Amino acid sequence: MADYKRPRIGDNNLYNRDRSGSNRYNDNGNRDAFDTSIVNDYQSKWITEGADCDLVKFAEKVGKSMADGGLTNSKIRSIYGEIKRIQSGDFEKLKSSFYLLKPKVAYALGRDKNNVGLQLFKKIFDRCYTDVKDKRTYENFCNFIEAMLAYHKAFGGKD
Repeated sequence: MADYKRPRIGDNNLYNRDRSGSNRYNDNGNRDAFDTSIVNDYQSKWITEGADCDLVKFAEKVGKSMADGGLTNSKIRSIYGEIKRIQSGDFEKLKSSFYLLKPKVAYALGRDKNNVGLQLFKKIFDRCYTDVKDKRTYENFCNFIEAMLAYHKAFGGKD
């Protein structure tokens, strides 16, 4: 029988690869962070004023990065469901539920710290969250999140 070396956690040949076979870990064994310039491209006017062509381009870039980063629909389903629940009601009455979205996103990331797609979602969520002031800006926030998640799904975001 040939010598068999059992793979160990951290071996680059098995456990550090995602489903596509690409290695997401750097030489130190840490996950490579997403491209932070993506977050810097966010524009507050998308929440305060509404969507434009740049938002669509940004949502496409972010959606692809989140899908490539391993974000699954199940990781953000409860957050998105809460966003839609607030949207369907009276924002002023449900404002406290909106404020509690930020800890929910943090909790989701805390459960899966190595998920690069979820890290990116949280960074962008935290940026646009602060721009929501009233019902109109909340509607723009919902449209923005929905656009990112639509592209995430289009680029192969898994369930």
